[in-house]
Amino acid sequence: MLPNEFIMQPERKTYRKICAQCGKEFLAYTSTTACCSDRCAKLLDKHRKRDERLHHTTIEVRETQRLALLDKNYLTLSDAARLMQISRNTLYKIIRAYNIPLMRYTGRTVRISREDLEKAGLANVNLITATTATTDEILSSWMTREQVMEKYQVTHSWFYSTIKKHKPTVKVIGCKAFYDKDEMERIFSSQDYSYIKEWYTFDQLRSDTGMRTESICDYCSAHKIPRRRKNGITYVSKKHWDESRGNTIDPKKYISMQEIMETYRLSRTHLQSIFKETGPQKIKKGNFVYFQREEISKILKYRLSKIQAEL
Repeated sequence: MLPNEFIMQPERKTYRKICAQCGKEFLAYTSTTACCSDRCAKLLDKHRKRDERLHHTTIEVRETQRLALLDKNYLTLSDAARLMQISRNTLYKIIRAYNIPLMRYTGRTVRISREDLEKAGLANVNLITATTATTDEILSSWMTREQVMEKYQVTHSWFYSTIKKHKPTVKVIGCKAFYDKDEMERIFSSQDYSYIKEWYTFDQLRSDTGMRTESICDYCSAHKIPRRRKNGITYVSKKHWDESRGNTIDPKKYISMQEIMETYRLSRTHLQSIFKETGPQKIKKGNFVYFQREEISKILKYRLSKIQAEL
C-alpha cells in the first residue's frame, strides 16, 4: 500500500475574480468570495456600514426638513413637492387639476399656499368617498379593462387602440377606470360575417404582398375590408381584399397602368397627358386603376405600330 504522500489528491476548483475592495485579480476557492484577503473583507464591511449610516442620516435629515415645512403658510414649489413627497411634475398636474392659485411676487418668485394644497387633498378624499357609494351602479352598468378584454377576447394593445379611436365614456374611481357596458358592446361586439366563407390571415398577406402588419391594418381601414378576430388571430375577408386589390379583374378585358407603360414603352406622365385628351373609361380597385384593354389598344395603336417598325 502506498504512503499518504503518494496518494493523488483531487484538484480543488478555483475561480478567477476581482476583489471588490482593492480591484486586484485573485483566485478564489468559492464562488461567493468577494475579497482577496481578510484585510480587504474587513475594509469592505467597514465602508458598507458607513454608507448605511450616511443613508439613514440623510433620510432623517430630509424628514426633519420636510416636517419643518408644516410650520410655513406659503411654500416654494420645490418645498411643496418635498412636503407632499411627490415630484414637481406631479405637483404641476395637481395645480392644474384643482386650479390652485399661485402667488407671483416677482418674475421668478412664486409661492403656493399650504392650505390650498390641503383643501385639494380633502376634496379628492370626499370625491372618492362619494363615488364608492355608487358601487352597485358601477358593477351593473360599467366594466373594467380586464373584463372587456376577457369578454370580447381582445389583447391589451387592441383594446387601447380601439379605445383611442372611439373615445368612449370613462368613469374613474380612485385609480380604476370603468367603461360603459353598452358602449363596449357596440364597439367590440363582432359583426355578422357569416356570409363570408373565405379569409386571409395576416401571415398569408404579409407573405403574398410583402406589406407590414401596420400597412395591412391601415389598408383594411381605408377600404372598409371586414376583419374578425378569433382565438387571438386576426382574419381578413378574402373576397373584399381581392376586390380592393384588383385580383378579381379579368385580365383579358382590363389592363393596368403599369402594363400599359411596359407594353407601349411610355412614361406615366406621357400616358396621363394622352388620357387627359382622349378620356378613356377607367375603374379603380383599391389603389389601382384599370382601363378597358380594347379601348386602350385603339388609342395607342399608332404607338404599337411605331414600336414594331423599330424592331
